[in-house]
Amino acid sequence: MITDLTGLTDLIVYAAVGLTAAFVIAWAIRPDLREWIERPKFHFLESVRRYDRERTKK
Repeated sequence: MITDLTGLTDLIVYAAVGLTAAFVIAWAIRPDLREWIERPKFHFLESVRRYDRERTKK
């Protein structure tokens, strides 16, 4: 029993594309938002560097 889910599938795809486009536009035009989004990456990188420095001291 296969039902026609084309409309629902289209809705999901278009919603995902729309949200992605909105996110990319907001990321491109708002440096403060970009900094907030990328903060965990830099925090992680700093933690890795700190760990590496501690390991090489011993």
